[in-house]
Amino acid sequence: LEASGFVLRAWSPADAPLLEATLAASDAHLRPWTPWVITGKVPGLTLEERLARHAEDWQAGREWIYGIFTSDERELLGGCGLHPRIGPGAVEIGYWLAERATGRGVATAAASLLTSTAFGPPHMERVEIRVEPRNVRSAMVPQRLGFAHAGQVEAHGTTLDVWAMARERWAAGRA
Repeated sequence: LEASGFVLRAWSPADAPLLEATLAASDAHLRPWTPWVITGKVPGLTLEERLARHAEDWQAGREWIYGIFTSDERELLGGCGLHPRIGPGAVEIGYWLAERATGRGVATAAASLLTSTAFGPPHMERVEIRVEPRNVRSAMVPQRLGFAHAGQVEAHGTTLDVWAMARERWAAGRA
């Protein structure tokens, strides 16, 4: 998926060195909000193994995890994904950015691309973005895109704000 100044593409194990350098440079920035990005959802896997698992999940249609790269793919700006873990006809968008990539509209543009992609299949009716309430900059992403605050859930040992978008509302906003 392409946007102005960056691309979203599926991860490859060959991206591990770039991911490792980006995570090291952004550790203090990411750890308060998304510690699983740094440590991995499955502890004990190498970065190559994590990225291979993402590629396998993509091919199997279980989850679609993207790296956010500059247009020439030489620099990693972050990661994002579509996670079908919130029930039938719905998908959750997740995103994180390297510290040096914040404040440039990258997360908002990536979330917009993912929302449009999520609503591609006719059965998809709802997209959610879940945000740690104290992460004000991250919470601005769904607000900018017109998502509605839909309550809170417990996840990852904390309370998260849920922002939701219905298919019809997204289509009406794009018309």
